[in-house]
Amino acid sequence: MSGEERSYRAQGIVLGARALGEADRIVRFLTREHGKLDAVAKGARRPKSRIGGRLELAGRVEMMLHRGRSLDVVVSVEERSRRWAALVEPERLTVASLVLERVDVLCEPGEPVPEIFDLLESTLEAIAKSERPHRFIARFSLRLLDVLGSMPPAESCCLCAERLEEIAWLDASEGGFLDAKCRRPHREEIALGRIDRENFAALGRARGAGAVLEARPHAAAAIEALIAHYCARPLRVSALPGYAYGPL
Repeated sequence: MSGEERSYRAQGIVLGARALGEADRIVRFLTREHGKLDAVAKGARRPKSRIGGRLELAGRVEMMLHRGRSLDVVVSVEERSRRWAALVEPERLTVASLVLERVDVLCEPGEPVPEIFDLLESTLEAIAKSERPHRFIARFSLRLLDVLGSMPPAESCCLCAERLEEIAWLDASEGGFLDAKCRRPHREEIALGRIDRENFAALGRARGAGAVLEARPHAAAAIEALIAHYCARPLRVSALPGYAYGPL
């Protein structure tokens, strides 16, 4: 393999990091070109490290990487978006950490997902500027599921495909809405009326196609149930005060 083949450039958003040895750090990125990947930032934990200071959580960077035996190595980093100073505010940091976690859990390593990269970048920018950052959680989560092909239709039963009546039930384990004859009352379900389902559908639409940002309580709860099902693990939203929905 030539030197050119061993080195490559990538645009990345920092999803998280962990310590390696005494001075290094393993950083997880979502990259536009290569999807999710882990790379070693050598010396990043040293106080005078130039690379370490440019790998802030949620920051967007352009990197040169060198292919390694097990993990690639970050050779150089240029910042393309600095958000840390704005995200340090507690609620913004909590929401930013939440969206980063969802991308990390739901995206497979090595699978390029440029649409998710753009969605994450625009959402982090909006969070950094917002006084009410929790508003972005429901829409971001549903758009993420939509890009991954897991957003259910809000008009038809996911089992029998018949059109839903006034009330339908979100069954996350089935991946969608159920009508009265298909629902299983002993299962954990969330009841949504027509207006709630219209809100659910609008939250998942692309910008300019009748999309909305504000989530009604039952729509937000349905989205969280779907996200928890696909992530298959507890998520941070349960610990976030003032999220878009309360007791149902």
